[in-house]
Amino acid sequence: MGKTKREVRKLSTLLLLLILIGCQEPALVDEFDQVDSHEWVFDDARQWEVEVTDTLTPHNFYVQVRHGGNYAYQNLIVYFKTYFPNNTFKIDTIDCPMADPTGRWYGSGLGDLVDNQIMFKRNIQFPFSGNYKFELQHAMRPDTIHEIYDVGLLIEVVSD
Repeated sequence: MGKTKREVRKLSTLLLLLILIGCQEPALVDEFDQVDSHEWVFDDARQWEVEVTDTLTPHNFYVQVRHGGNYAYQNLIVYFKTYFPNNTFKIDTIDCPMADPTGRWYGSGLGDLVDNQIMFKRNIQFPFSGNYKFELQHAMRPDTIHEIYDVGLLIEVVSD
């Protein structure tokens, strides 16, 4: 039996989508860490290590946060520490907007959970090849931040 034009179009679209997804560069880091009891304590810094071999390709950096609908603030301030292969480090302070001035959450979610991705570095090339360590630590005034379910880091390759 012959395929109808509609079926052929659907199959062609699906095949093209699979090819495009397969051609995407994988992220250098794309991980979430669960926060115990949904309470992120100041001393509970989250860390990721990665081996960098490409110092020419630019990357975008994102803080990823999954929080509850009862999160008490419009933003989340975090320290982002980068430990370089040459035994130096850098600390960035990042203000992550979580809600607009009316209290409407940014991001997307289902039910009581809201997922946010906040870009904080764009088109960054790594200065050295070698082992990098990245660390996220909250920098809010209270020692314990409630309604934080997961925190993560995404470092994606910038595609042309």
